Amino acid sequence: MPVKSRFTRLDAFTKTVEDARIRTNSGGIVTVVSLIAIIYLILGEWTDYRRIIVHPEIIVDKSRGEKMEIHMDVSFPKMPCELLTLDVMDVSGEIQQGVMHGVTKIRLASRSNGGGEISSSQLDL
Repeated sequence: MPVKSRFTRLDAFTKTVEDARIRTNSGGIVTVVSLIAIIYLILGEWTDYRRIIVHPEIIVDKSRGEKMEIHMDVSFPKMPCELLTLDVMDVSGEIQQGVMHGVTKIRLASRSNGGGEISSSQLDL
């Protein structure tokens, strides 16, 4: 059996005879509309792929079973240290009020006096 005949039996896109091919206006319109739709969809996907979207959020990996360590440096120049507290709420709505573990309150001098450290107190549980 010649090589050509083996492959012609596997052809999934067989050609019709020339007499069976009929070109119509509606077929041309469908072709043009299809090409326009394909180009529109490709350009839409390309612009969406190139768009940069920033989501300002932090996602905590709780699978490790640890608490997240956060380092903050916040100054309240006209607020007494005794009135400051730290309250934490997670996504599930669990609120931890008055967090003091690992919090250091540093009392600062006014800017006119150089803004240096007056006293420091480590808050523990």
